[in-house]
Amino acid sequence: MPRSLCGQTLRFAPENYAFGPFRHPVPRSRSIILSADGTALHVREYGDPAAEPIVLVHGWAAAIEFWNAQINELSGAYRVIAFDQRGHGRSEAGWRAYSADVLAEDLAAVLEATVDPALPATLVGHSMGGATILAWAQRFPELVGRYAVSALLANTATGLSEGRAGMSRRQDFGTRLLTSAAVAPLPAPPRFLTRSLYRRLALTSAASPELVEFGQRISNSCSPRVRSRWAKVLQSVELSAGVRALQVPTTVLYGLRDGLLPPSESMRTAELVRAEGQLERVVELPDSGHASNMQAIEEFNAEIIHLREMWSRPVGLTGW
Repeated sequence: MPRSLCGQTLRFAPENYAFGPFRHPVPRSRSIILSADGTALHVREYGDPAAEPIVLVHGWAAAIEFWNAQINELSGAYRVIAFDQRGHGRSEAGWRAYSADVLAEDLAAVLEATVDPALPATLVGHSMGGATILAWAQRFPELVGRYAVSALLANTATGLSEGRAGMSRRQDFGTRLLTSAAVAPLPAPPRFLTRSLYRRLALTSAASPELVEFGQRISNSCSPRVRSRWAKVLQSVELSAGVRALQVPTTVLYGLRDGLLPPSESMRTAELVRAEGQLERVVELPDSGHASNMQAIEEFNAEIIHLREMWSRPVGLTGW
C-alpha cells in the first residue's frame, strides 16, 4: 500500500549531474510501497495516470535514474512507473536474506499497488531487472496475465549457463577483478580510478565522459553491502521456470559488446523464450555494451513502444 515519501533522506542528487537525454525528469507522484515483509520501496510515476502503463525495473547497483532517457521520452504518451529495487536508490535494504523470491515479492507489491488489471502493463527489465521479472513470473505465474501484457528483457540471463567458474574463464583480467570486487562488500574506489574499467564493462570505449560519469555516480550510490549481497544471488540464481511462466509476447534485447554479461547468455535467454512460443523478436545492438538503454536510446525506446502498442492494436491488424 502506498504511503508518503516526505522526509525520506536521499542518498544522492541525480539532478545535479544529469544531462541531455538523461536530464532529470520531474515525477508526477512519489510514494512508498511496502513489500510483503514490510520493506519500503521507493516508487515514482510519470505521465498521464490514465495512459497505458510501462513498468521499468532497473538492474544491479543502479536506481530509477538509470531510466532517465526512457522516462523523458515515454512519459509524454504513456504512464511510466519506476521503482528503486530493494537496497538501491531510496528503497530500504530490508532485513531478509536476498533471493529470487525477494525480487519477485517486491515486484508483485509494486504491480499490485500501481497497475489496474483492466489496463495491464508492459514490463521492462534490464539485467537484474530482467531477472526480477522472471523471478516474479516464476513465483507468481497466476499474476502474469493479470498484470502484464508484454515484456522486454534487456541484457538478461536466466542464470549463468556455465556456472561462476565457466563465466570466469571467459572473462578477461579486468572483468574478473571487477566481479571479485563486486562480490566483496568493499567501498567503491574513487571514480577516476575505475573510469576506464567502467566504460569497458558497462558501456563501450565510444561512451562519452559525461555518460561514464553519469553511470558511475548511479552505480556508486549503491552501498557495498547491498551490492555484494545481490551479486552473490545473481551468481547462483536459476530462472528458466520464469521463462515458461512469462506467457506474454517478449522481446530479448542486448548489446553485442556487453563486457559484463556475455552476449551468449542473452542469446540463451532468447532461445528459451523462443522455445516457449513467446518470443516477439530479438534485438541485437552491435555498438552497445551492457547499459544498452543508455547507449542505444532510440532503438531501446522504439522496442518498448512496439511492445506497448501491440496490445492497443485492433485484432487482425498486421504490419508490425
